Amino acid sequence: FWLLIAVVGAVLLTTEPGTYLGLILAWAAPVLAGQWFLAGDAFLRHRRLFFLAVAVPTLYLWVADAIAIRLGIWHIAEATTLGWRPVGLPVEEATFFLVTNLLVVQGLWLFLPLSQPHAARHA
Repeated sequence: FWLLIAVVGAVLLTTEPGTYLGLILAWAAPVLAGQWFLAGDAFLRHRRLFFLAVAVPTLYLWVADAIAIRLGIWHIAEATTLGWRPVGLPVEEATFFLVTNLLVVQGLWLFLPLSQPHAARHA
């Protein structure tokens, strides 16, 4: 799955509007694939906790970013984005925060006892 996402990112990089999203996907997807290879079973075994650990900060950052963009605190270049703005937030920004939180949660999870098969049985 993640390697397919990396390929989608590479294809997006062949167009100017796909630059921002393509860079995010092409760079992060192979790292996410590696994390899933190492501990995907632990992520799935504790899927409710995993979902909350990713969803809560992602939603918070989506709201904060949408407000900042709406207030003109920063601007996302139209030329290097696809122009999709679900709920007023560029899809690239939403993807950035989701991917960043996946990288952080999964990276931390790799160092927690829950990611070890013997520890997960005793949790």
